[in-house]
Amino acid sequence: MEKIILVDGNNLLFRSYYATAYQGNFMNNSKGFPTNALYGFVSMINKIINEENPKYMLVAFDKGKTFRHETYDEYKAGRIKMPDELKLQFPVAKELLTYLGIKWFEIDNYEADDIIGTLSKKIDENSDFEGLIVSSDKDLLQLISDKVKVKLLKSKDYVLMDKKVFFEVYGLEPEKMIDIKALQGDSSDNIPGVKGIGEKTALKLLSDYKTLEGIYENIGFIRQSCATKLLENKEMAFKSKELATIYKDVPLNFDIHNTKITECNINKLKEKYEELEFYSFLKNMKVTNNLTRLNIIEVNDINELDNLKSPISFYIELDKTNYHIANILAMSIYDGSNSYYIKKELIKDAFIKIKKLEKYTYDLKKHYVTLKKLNFEIEKTTFDTQIAAYLLNYNIKDDISYLANQFGYNIPFFEIISKAKSIDDEEVKKMVSTKAKFIYDTKNEFLNELEKEDCMYLFNDIEMPLSIVLANMEFSGISVDKSFLENMEIDLGKELLKIENDICVGPVDDFIST
Repeated sequence: MEKIILVDGNNLLFRSYYATAYQGNFMNNSKGFPTNALYGFVSMINKIINEENPKYMLVAFDKGKTFRHETYDEYKAGRIKMPDELKLQFPVAKELLTYLGIKWFEIDNYEADDIIGTLSKKIDENSDFEGLIVSSDKDLLQLISDKVKVKLLKSKDYVLMDKKVFFEVYGLEPEKMIDIKALQGDSSDNIPGVKGIGEKTALKLLSDYKTLEGIYENIGFIRQSCATKLLENKEMAFKSKELATIYKDVPLNFDIHNTKITECNINKLKEKYEELEFYSFLKNMKVTNNLTRLNIIEVNDINELDNLKSPISFYIELDKTNYHIANILAMSIYDGSNSYYIKKELIKDAFIKIKKLEKYTYDLKKHYVTLKKLNFEIEKTTFDTQIAAYLLNYNIKDDISYLANQFGYNIPFFEIISKAKSIDDEEVKKMVSTKAKFIYDTKNEFLNELEKEDCMYLFNDIEMPLSIVLANMEFSGISVDKSFLENMEIDLGKELLKIENDICVGPVDDFIST
């Protein structure tokens, strides 16, 4: 079942704009064009893609007044006018989505919520898809179903809302969010509700009588003060329910399958980032051929590696992050055209075959120790992507996925994989092969950056040799005088006690002496 991500575009842009505007931090490029909403918007879109790894995605936008304004003049009245600085950024956001290969949609007379609602309905009716809505707008919680969830954004994180979580929070089914709004209203949309009834009372009434209609059918059983409020505002309660209901039959000019993410227009995206002066995005957006389909050859006979020529990249997949206690799962070699998948029992023989070839990897120290455990010393590894990225101030971790995903390679994070009950051979094959390809594809780009930053001496003459020294120290250990360390511990303990005594007791003695 394929996942479709449905994003509330207006919501993301407003959140991005006001997150900085409230602090008086208005970002502009050198030409004075406002960029704060766009920067946050692109950051969130990238985060969604990295977290969810979707094949299908649509961003929905509002477009002017809607049918709700026709039925209720005061709908959304009282909202402050959209700042011009924010209004200017909407067309650019849509332009960026187009370059990113992400479909966006808006239509006269309907809101983004209605577009998302219509697609949610199509997802419910299609056995091939499931949906995830991304927004901080609680109105969209009414769309939660067996196949649709909501990633409800908070100031620093999110809550994943499904039917179970919604019931734990509200004690009701998700579609009852409409009735909740009908009773308590919504000040952000200027939906009046029933004056004097808040969320607590609304939830109690709906728990007892299920729907707004059920409440009025049982008005005689409701305490007088509450019943009076309900009767005095009956017309407005039902009008509020009408306004709060997301419309699910928007006329769309595309099919659900048309939301598939297409290939980025790298050149256009790069030009736009340069124009907006989004240098951090430019740094992390690397033009690679990572979208090319991997041709993976499973090696059963080690002689299949006879025709490999320098240079090659390699990566060994382990089952734990601590490589001293980890077990080998498999290895991949990439030669610029093909990925060679090598099972663990053939790895030592494979390294004998490629011993004299120039090699690249990620985390040479890890691989050196891993191979030493097989009684084999690796030679002629001239490039370590991890060290290069470290010297260039990239955000790196021991897990190569953190770096690779910044370059558009969709590789699951090890911390997620490690929590899985099992991982099959096909997953390991694809994962390790993609990692080896990433190392090969980006080597020259990292090398060029190292040269520009004048880091070649540091990389070649200090960091690369040092990684082998450290690997040998980790593998063999170092000689220490245990008794000397124990005596040092005692001496340091005494010194610490003396310092503590001086801090706590000294001033008191001084006071008494005076």
